[in-house]
Amino acid sequence: MRSAQVLAVRALLLGALLASAGCFRPKITPGGFSCGDNGACPDGLVCNPATQRCVSSLDGGVTGTGGKGGTGGKGGAGGKDAGPPDVPPDRPCIGAVSGCQPSDAGLCDPVCNRRCGQCYEKCSVNGNGDLTCNVPTTTASPGLLELCDQSFSGAMQTDDCQPGKVCIKANLCGSRCYQFCRTSSDCSNGAPCSIDAGGGNTLCDVPHTPCDPVVGAAPGTSGHSGCPGANTLVGCYLSATSSATLCDCQNNNGSGAIGSLCSRSRDCFAGLVCYDPTSSNPKRCRKVCRLPGDGGVDLTQPALGEQGCSSGPGACTPIAFPDLTTNPTYGFCND
Repeated sequence: MRSAQVLAVRALLLGALLASAGCFRPKITPGGFSCGDNGACPDGLVCNPATQRCVSSLDGGVTGTGGKGGTGGKGGAGGKDAGPPDVPPDRPCIGAVSGCQPSDAGLCDPVCNRRCGQCYEKCSVNGNGDLTCNVPTTTASPGLLELCDQSFSGAMQTDDCQPGKVCIKANLCGSRCYQFCRTSSDCSNGAPCSIDAGGGNTLCDVPHTPCDPVVGAAPGTSGHSGCPGANTLVGCYLSATSSATLCDCQNNNGSGAIGSLCSRSRDCFAGLVCYDPTSSNPKRCRKVCRLPGDGGVDLTQPALGEQGCSSGPGACTPIAFPDLTTNPTYGFCND
C-alpha cells in the first residue's frame, strides 16, 4: 500500500515538472539586445535610437520595473531585476583602417579608426565638427565616393560608410563617402587632402582626372568631357591654382552662371573656372577657353565642344598660378 502511495506522489511530481518545462519563457533583459532592422525589438521593449539598444523605455536608458522583493529589496526600482546595462552587443567588429599610422590627439582617430571604446564603433566627425564614436546605421558599407546614408544630425549624426570615411553631401552628386586624411599621402588615387570637415579635420577631394574643361566639352551632357561613367551631372572642372583637371558635380552653394561670385571652380557650371586675374577682386565664374598657343579653338568643330571667347581667340588669356607660372593649355575668356 505504501509503495503505491510513493509511486503516485512521484507521478504527480513528474507531471508538474513536465508541465512547467512546457511553459518556460526566457527572461528578456532590457539593454541586452541590439535593435534589429527598422528598430525591431522583442515584445515589451523598444529601440533607443541614440544607443541602438532595446530598452524598456526611452527615458534615457534601461529602467528597472520593480521585482519580487518589494521596495528597498531586490525588487526596488533600478535593482538587479533590471539586468546589467552594459551587455556586450551582438554587432560585428568593424576594425581599424589597415596600414594607417594613428595619431594620439583627440577623442579618437577618424583617419585610422582607432581608440573608440567598442570594436563595433566608428570614429567619425559629427555635424558639429566634433570627434565622436558612433555605431554605423546599417550593416552596409559604402566605399570611397559611393552613395551613402546619413542618420540624425548635429551631435547624434552617424552614417553607414566604411571605417575611415564619412558621409557628406558636398554637391549635386548626392551624399557620398569621403575619406578622412591628415595629408595628401593618406588619400587614395592621388587625391588632394583639401576638404574642411570641421574641427580641424580634413577630407580627401576627388582625384585629379584628365578631361576637357573647355566650356562646350566640359558638361557631362556633351559627351566630350572625358569623365568616366554615364552620370550627366558630372562635368570636367579646371583648377585655378594648378594645371589639374577633375571630374565632379557642381557644388550646392553656387548659382553657377558666368559672372557669379565663387570660391572654387565647382561653384560654377562645368566649363567655367573660378578666377580673378587681379588677385584683389572677388573671384567670379569665367569661361574656360583653349589658348591660341595650343592651336586655338577650332570653331568649325562645335559638335566636339569647341567654343571660343565672344571677342575671338585673342581674348583667351592665360591663367596665372600662385607660383607665377601659367597654365600652358587653358585660359579664361577676358571678354
